[in-house]
Amino acid sequence: MAPRAQVAQLAVVLSLLLLLPAGVHDGGLTLTRPFTTLAAYFAFFGLGSVARMVRHGPLAPRAADRQVASWRDRLAFAAFVVVLPLLHWYGMYRYAALVLYTDTILPYSTTLFDLIGGAGMVLAILLNWAASRELGGAYDRVVAPAALITTGPYRFVQHPIYTSYALLFVSYGLWLHSGLAAVAALAVCALYYSRRTALEAEVLQAAFGSQYRDYASRTKRFVPLVL
Repeated sequence: MAPRAQVAQLAVVLSLLLLLPAGVHDGGLTLTRPFTTLAAYFAFFGLGSVARMVRHGPLAPRAADRQVASWRDRLAFAAFVVVLPLLHWYGMYRYAALVLYTDTILPYSTTLFDLIGGAGMVLAILLNWAASRELGGAYDRVVAPAALITTGPYRFVQHPIYTSYALLFVSYGLWLHSGLAAVAALAVCALYYSRRTALEAEVLQAAFGSQYRDYASRTKRFVPLVL
C-alpha cells in the first residue's frame, strides 16, 4: 500500500475510533479533546507502525504468523481487536456526555486525570517511536527476525512497543476521566500481551538459542526492573 493510502486509511480508522463516539452528541465535535486525542493517536501510529511499513515494506505473510497458528490465539486476537475499540468508544462517548450535559467535567479545567493521561500519551508516543525505529524491519508479526535486537529501548525491556501500546490505552482512559476504561484497558493488554510475548519467546528461543536466553534472563518484559 502506498504511503498516502496508509495515511488516509489511518485517518479514517482513527476518526471512526475517536471522533464518531463524540459526534453522536449534539455539539460533541465542538469539543477540543476528541481532536487533540486524534492528533496524539495519529502521531503514535504514524511514527510507529505506518513509518515502519513505509521504510521496510509489508509485514511477513499472515500464514507465517504464530499468532494465527491455533484457534485459541486467533480468538484471543479477535477479542483484543473488538474489546479495545469498544473501550475507546465508551471512554469518548462518556467524556463528551459529561462535558456537554453535566458540570462533572469543566471543558477548560485541568485535573490530575488530564495531567497524568496527557503525560502518559506523550511518553507512549516517544517510546513507540524510539522502539519501532530501533527494531526496524524486525517490527513484524510473530515470526523470527533476521537478528535479535537488544539495543536502544530493548536494552531495558524485551517488549517496549507493547509497553507503549498499553501505556497509550491506559492513558487514554485517564485523559478522558474514566478510571473504568483505564483499568479495563490495562487488564485487556495484560491478558493479550502475556500470551503474545509467550509465543514470541518460543520463536526467538528457536531462532537464537542461548543468545536469546541470556538476553531474556537479564531484562524484564515490560517495565524495567519490575515486570
